[in-house]
Amino acid sequence: MSIKQSIKNITPEPLWNELRGVKEQISGGKARRIQSRRFMRWVSRNSSTDKARIETRLAFGIHRLEKGLSHVQFRDGFGRGVLAEISRRMSLLEKADSEYRKNPLYLQGLAVLHEYQRRHEADGYDLSSIKSMFPEHIWNAACKYRLEDHAVKAGSFMMNASSKIDNLNKGFVELAEHRYSVREYSSDAVSQKVLDKVYAVAMKTPSVCNRQATRVYQITDSEKIERALKIQGGFGGYAMPPVLLLVTSDIRAFMNSNERNEPFVDGGLFSMSLLYALEAYGLAACPLNAMFSLSQDQATRKLLNIPDYEMPIMYITVGGFPNSVPVCCSVRRSPESIVTRI
Repeated sequence: MSIKQSIKNITPEPLWNELRGVKEQISGGKARRIQSRRFMRWVSRNSSTDKARIETRLAFGIHRLEKGLSHVQFRDGFGRGVLAEISRRMSLLEKADSEYRKNPLYLQGLAVLHEYQRRHEADGYDLSSIKSMFPEHIWNAACKYRLEDHAVKAGSFMMNASSKIDNLNKGFVELAEHRYSVREYSSDAVSQKVLDKVYAVAMKTPSVCNRQATRVYQITDSEKIERALKIQGGFGGYAMPPVLLLVTSDIRAFMNSNERNEPFVDGGLFSMSLLYALEAYGLAACPLNAMFSLSQDQATRKLLNIPDYEMPIMYITVGGFPNSVPVCCSVRRSPESIVTRI
């Protein structure tokens, strides 16, 4: 018999459970501190000058510009702050990566800037003040950028609702490859019957020990949708979606500090299942983060009556596909760039 088992046998059960609780608090606190320090040590900062973290900031800027380019109500001259950010990160990347001319993020920067230039020139808009934000060689390289010369693209393209009619009969690979985030929707009502089918599909999502902690708040009250998205802060400039889903995780489904990240894992898996199911049933959707500040968290909980034991994971806006709608290219990395073979 081990020493631990011998001590347990002579220790009253309430005291033993209390000691286990103290040990859990100490070890859990240590794990959280180490995790937090690791995150803050490696997070991409505004002052970062290494290749990986410059790419992070550049990718963020590119996607922000893509969102403006994919807006139905395209506004000439938009995004000056984002353009200045892209210019800075591309210049930093030239210093951090000796192979920057082949760097996919650098090429995406040229591609998205090329579309920005082309769209404004077609409208006869004077870009001289925006041109001054960029080093001349970057601006000129963007002007000359041609997709046929490079495998990398960025910007926006037009998606047609006709391409989604037969989604339910498509194979998974085809369905996944053609799913894009859509932020502007048709005026058609979203069928509750279809949504219920979507939820049924998502229920096949795996969860830790099949505990199924994920919960979904379906919001159709237009006033609450508007208030919720105003608190969230990432959907400005768009008409309100017909349906807004909030995915949460019930913390009561987890048992110790080692599982502190599991709500996000299970909730994220479930959310992706929802997105694929929505696509299969011909509904457009866009995931939105729920990385709330304390004030945002409190305001959201109050608005939607979310209990303290549930953790917000993400929003998903839902609606019908318009006849045609511009969407972000959202170029993905190559599999070779993310896979380590051991």
